[in-house]
Amino acid sequence: MKTKATENRRFRQIRSGIRILFFLLFLLLPTAFALAEGESQEEKKPGVVRVGYYENEVFQEGAREGAVRTGYAYEYYRKLSEYTGWDYEYVYGTYGELYQALLDQKVDLLAGLAYKEEREEFLSYPDAPMGHEAYNLLKHAEDTEISTDPESLKGRTIVVLDSAMVDVLKNYLTEHKIQAEIRPLPDYEHVFAAFDSREVDLIAVEGNGTYGRSDAQILCTFGASDYYLCVSKGRPDLLDQLNRAQTQLSTDEPNYLNSLNEKYYPYTLFSRAFSEVEREWIENHDRIRLGYLENYLPYCDTDENGMVTGLIKDVVPRIFNTLGMENMVIEYRGYQSYDDMIADVNAGITDAVFPVGGGLYFSEENGIYQSNPVIPASNELIFLGKYTDDTVKHFAVNENNRIHEYYVKSYFPEAEISHFDSAEACLDAVLSGKVGSTFLNGLRATDLLKNRKYRELSLLHLNWDDDRCFGVRIGNEGLLKFLNRGINVIGSEYTQSQVHLYTEQLHHYTAMDIILDHFALFGSLILGAAVLMILFLVRDARRSRAVVREKESARHILEEKNEELLKNREALSEALVAAEGANRAKTTFLNNMSHDMRTPMNAIFGFTTLAESNADDPALVRDYLKKISVSSQHLLSLINDVLDMSRIESGIVKLEEEEVLLPELISDLGVIIQANAEAKRQSLFIDGEELVHEEIVTDRLRLNQILLNILSNAVKFTPEGGEIHLKATERPTDKEGIYEYEFRIRDNGIGMSKEFQKTIFEAFTRERSSTVSGIQGTGLGMTITKNIVDMMGGRISVESEEGKGSEFTVVLHCPGKMRTKEAAPEEKKEECPPDFEGRRILLAEDNEMNQMIAVAILEEAGFCVEVAEDGEKALSKMEEKEAGYYDVILMDIQMPVMDGYEAARRIRALPDPVKAGIPIVAVTANAFEEDRKEALSAGMNAHLAKPYDIPKMMETLSGLLKPE
Repeated sequence: MKTKATENRRFRQIRSGIRILFFLLFLLLPTAFALAEGESQEEKKPGVVRVGYYENEVFQEGAREGAVRTGYAYEYYRKLSEYTGWDYEYVYGTYGELYQALLDQKVDLLAGLAYKEEREEFLSYPDAPMGHEAYNLLKHAEDTEISTDPESLKGRTIVVLDSAMVDVLKNYLTEHKIQAEIRPLPDYEHVFAAFDSREVDLIAVEGNGTYGRSDAQILCTFGASDYYLCVSKGRPDLLDQLNRAQTQLSTDEPNYLNSLNEKYYPYTLFSRAFSEVEREWIENHDRIRLGYLENYLPYCDTDENGMVTGLIKDVVPRIFNTLGMENMVIEYRGYQSYDDMIADVNAGITDAVFPVGGGLYFSEENGIYQSNPVIPASNELIFLGKYTDDTVKHFAVNENNRIHEYYVKSYFPEAEISHFDSAEACLDAVLSGKVGSTFLNGLRATDLLKNRKYRELSLLHLNWDDDRCFGVRIGNEGLLKFLNRGINVIGSEYTQSQVHLYTEQLHHYTAMDIILDHFALFGSLILGAAVLMILFLVRDARRSRAVVREKESARHILEEKNEELLKNREALSEALVAAEGANRAKTTFLNNMSHDMRTPMNAIFGFTTLAESNADDPALVRDYLKKISVSSQHLLSLINDVLDMSRIESGIVKLEEEEVLLPELISDLGVIIQANAEAKRQSLFIDGEELVHEEIVTDRLRLNQILLNILSNAVKFTPEGGEIHLKATERPTDKEGIYEYEFRIRDNGIGMSKEFQKTIFEAFTRERSSTVSGIQGTGLGMTITKNIVDMMGGRISVESEEGKGSEFTVVLHCPGKMRTKEAAPEEKKEECPPDFEGRRILLAEDNEMNQMIAVAILEEAGFCVEVAEDGEKALSKMEEKEAGYYDVILMDIQMPVMDGYEAARRIRALPDPVKAGIPIVAVTANAFEEDRKEALSAGMNAHLAKPYDIPKMMETLSGLLKPE
């Protein structure tokens, strides 16, 4: 559909140009124009966009005066307005009425229209859809005469919205040779009323269009379509603005439509419309008996009170509560042996067991179904010394967990297997050399190997995942489908966030570990004590041989030694406390970083695997790539925090002072943070009205970083519907021209404990409430903020109360002056995207993967690209080619043979002035300010940091070149 719309774009532009010409002619004849259009020029409000707004459950609601508007489409309108500046006027009516109003040019926009070629004569489609959904047929749940067999539809009455679905439904019925009555109705209110009152047998709906109807059952999907936000033929200007806004939105937030869909359709009909076998199981069961494997944290175990613990304790109630089965009684039974657990589910003693794995073959051999994965799981090979071919010839396997043996038989069929009674015994066997290796589940390996006795063991990630699933006896199809439905509804994000709550129980850092980790310190203490004892003995021996007159002197010496010993002991005690504190900080930091970095890394690995296995589905692959991009950006932000802290501590960061318009900076901050606040339905209030001296001299970047860090935390730690306030005030000081600027940022979020407020500005510290709730971060944000405030000669403080919110106060002293009123700047005309067609670019890059990425980006922009693998080859190509052959050079910095700096200097020294003056852009992972300055000093024109920021790259190239 989208391709067809793109093919007709040129024709739409020609028709739009003709309409604009006639419009200008009519402006010369206002009386004739008024007669032709039926309305005066004053009746149209410039800048107002009329949106046709009809009631459609979840999609858009509140289609009446005075009602609160909500829904998928409504939020999409608001997001577009951030890019277009549109001021909406909502026109209410039924779908049929508003569709006709769009054709009559009485409304400008109408959402939810599928593409039909014949419609393009009467309305305009944008280049990109606003969503995609399937069309489904549903029946009443109690109607047993209608089944998935198309023959059962003959003679039935089907109600459907009078839209593009009608033609799709007719084609489906014709294809299956079914005679049925189709009853189109003008709006969803009448459609749902007809179905709910049993006037009709079936209802045809858009995939997400029947929110929470548990009395309906899905029969089949009869079609699918993208749907668009369509534009009136009379508003070609809106169509151009809409296309640009959609393009920019997809660049800024590539996962926006997917997240919008998840927000508004988490529990649709599909999650509650149970199949017949599911309903039969539910009707016959008011409790479920669940077996689980003990000693297998973080997945499952029995605690010291005999109660179930681990991920299974959270997941099973979540499934039943989410699917509306809050009254289901859950009975847990723990097992020491995997074989005993499987035997009981086959005997009917339990209904389902967890976990099962090792592949479908062994599950079939054991007589059980394997559910969808509850949580993805990788495996780590554990071995001693250097990895060789002999490492995987002999495995240690936990005899109580048969999944391990199945895994070895599946992927190492020639290996010898020895059984041991626990995972720890398997690790001991590897240490002693009895076997070559064992393996552990990835979520268990890191924490188990923290035990000191296993620190000599090495770890290697295995490529074959072994997901952890529920097991259900073959034949119990109803329970299997019910569990699969629940797993899909709660999603992997929930299980990934919960599982880390239990990994810390796999290892406890003991006093003996402290002594062994700091053996040198304790050894020094013991040696020092021994030396002192020897000195005392020598002194006593000498005293016994000394004369009486020396006793008084010896007493003074003894007192001095005792004082010295006391000071030494105090110093050693302080050193021990400091060492323990440093060790705890290190452990906390590593745990936080392990948790926070593994989360996006796991998503990257998982979605990469899914993309490879679904390579024949481009739409699905694009979706996985978008999710990989989002996870990569989050991982990059974590790394940047750590690097930024390191630079501040090493004194590399320097302040760059400049004149800053404070209200403008505060306003820009509001724009940046508003999107995140709106995503959580938070209210953001910004107050800078009390500022008198608006122009100040300060480091714009660092002031922006301070306030943005605090505002981002306020959004992160404030629940949905909360409030965030930023207020800037000014006070005079005793220094001429210097003013005290105070920034207060207040929220009504989760707040902080009194104890945590004492350490909030220390590195790697995080409140337990944030880590438990799954809020991610390095724990460096406030430390970086505090250090920058200190560098700027200011001060920062915090007041907070748990459950009531926090207030941060930043005070800076800056020169300031009153701003004179200036004429409003002329509105810039929108520039067309640059056209680099035919321009030739020389890419100096040694990494093949980076070459592929850069070439693809540049060729898509129209460039002809030639590649040089290092700086010396880039210089040779410049010397060999005639002047003007290349238009611009993209130069990597760190390359073999000759780096980018040297290559740029050599090119600038070429005798031909045209060649020597070619624009050179540094494209490098060296992303700091001193790197940019070094690139410019080497003769380069601009500096771009990796990973590639495509819009920034195009903007830079456009500024250096004058596109033909």
